[in-house]
Amino acid sequence: MDTPLSLTIVYTGGIGGDLALLPRLHTFLQRLKAAGGGTSLLLDLGGACSAAAWHCRATGNRSALTLLDGMGYDAANIAGALTPADRAKLEAAVAMRLLDGERDWLQPPLAGARLSISLSPAGETRLTGSRLRLARVSAGQVGLARLQYAGAIQLRAARIHRLPPRTPPNPSIAGAVDFVLSEARLYAQKRG
Repeated sequence: MDTPLSLTIVYTGGIGGDLALLPRLHTFLQRLKAAGGGTSLLLDLGGACSAAAWHCRATGNRSALTLLDGMGYDAANIAGALTPADRAKLEAAVAMRLLDGERDWLQPPLAGARLSISLSPAGETRLTGSRLRLARVSAGQVGLARLQYAGAIQLRAARIHRLPPRTPPNPSIAGAVDFVLSEARLYAQKRG
């Protein structure tokens, strides 16, 4: 008998421009992805930047999204976050997919079965046919969904984790945060 194929989806949302959170968050995300084994996706359900964060205003909401890309995110919901010009700038600079949240993201087939993932947060994680909706999470929380394919796609587990307070920061991401903040200061000076 063939071993069922599995996919682990690790996701965040509502970061709100809290760049100081990202180095510790990255360490935790890597742990969760490694524990899942096999194939994994890293997604953001939106709200990475906030008008309340000065660096988001200075960069046209690109600061946090640039860091998410550096952290290895596969896709992010950017609904309402970017002007068309800022979206074009960001798309040219990042590898992750930028999605508007209104349309589902079609994943490559999992053993021939298409998986459609909605990046618009839902009340709970649920799989209806081949469409996956992910539960809303806020800053400091990480959602996890484990899927398995054995003739049909099945949702095997869904959980929301809280970032453990003693999680050590990833030094590379901490350095990237410093760089992005430095660039944001330059943007702010040019505009001001």
